[in-house]
Amino acid sequence: MLLHISSPSIAQVLAFHSLHPELPLNVLLSYAVEQPFDDFQEVHRDKIGSLILDSGAYTLNKSKWAMRPKDILTAYANFCSLTSPYYDFLFNLDENFTPHGFDENMYNQLGLEAAGLTPVPVVHDLYNGEIERLLDYGYGLIAIGQCEHGRNFRQLESAMNRLHPWAKVHLFGVTEVGVLQDLPIWSCDSSSWAQYVKYGQVMWWNDANKDWNPYDILYFPKTEGEHDASKGKNYWDYRFREEFDAYIGQNLGITIDHLIGSEKELYRSLVNILFYKEMELRITAYHRDVKGFVFPD
Repeated sequence: MLLHISSPSIAQVLAFHSLHPELPLNVLLSYAVEQPFDDFQEVHRDKIGSLILDSGAYTLNKSKWAMRPKDILTAYANFCSLTSPYYDFLFNLDENFTPHGFDENMYNQLGLEAAGLTPVPVVHDLYNGEIERLLDYGYGLIAIGQCEHGRNFRQLESAMNRLHPWAKVHLFGVTEVGVLQDLPIWSCDSSSWAQYVKYGQVMWWNDANKDWNPYDILYFPKTEGEHDASKGKNYWDYRFREEFDAYIGQNLGITIDHLIGSEKELYRSLVNILFYKEMELRITAYHRDVKGFVFPD
């Protein structure tokens, strides 16, 4: 399985690569986010694994991009025409997230295809025939985006039973271990890694406690006596503190001082990036060794 880190900075990518060149990060960039695209696409492309491009439709729906840009389809098509060789795949401009948006989104899909591109179509309803129509059209890679009627495990399981093994699936914005390991998801992306950093939290795979919970979330309050279960476990009285300290030392060459110092955001981001890279490796092994999933070429 490919797990893409959403919109990291190039500094974070390079810092992680310097520590683990054998574990190239998979990265999702958004057309809607201003960033140094050339650094990802050209200058440091050899340090990145899978690189994929999102149209920014989620941002468009949430913020309206501070008024919808004029001729956005043409602008996105032009950008993709210039940069598509750098990307493993790119997504359709799926502007309509409602259960009735298939035709509008398909208009954009066909417009991008007319420009010589091969965008990945995005499903926004799991029950109204979108999946079947896209399979009938011959698409071998299909994304599942936000769905108004939900995307719980049973809903996704039903969708995957119709998609696999005829098409590979990218699942937008879901990194729940139970979903990813038990369903034949070929690719996904995570923005939560950065949200945890924003709120001062890090995650790690605590194998010493794997029979209870395979991973822990830690936070670093100013006082040892603070306890807020919604934030995770207080590092200062964490019973696996010694194991965590050894883990970050062995895998990232850092100490707790890095996680609470002046550059704490960078070092906390590295801990979380490593967590999701390890999630990718664990789920890939589970798909292969336990579930026996085979994905189409």
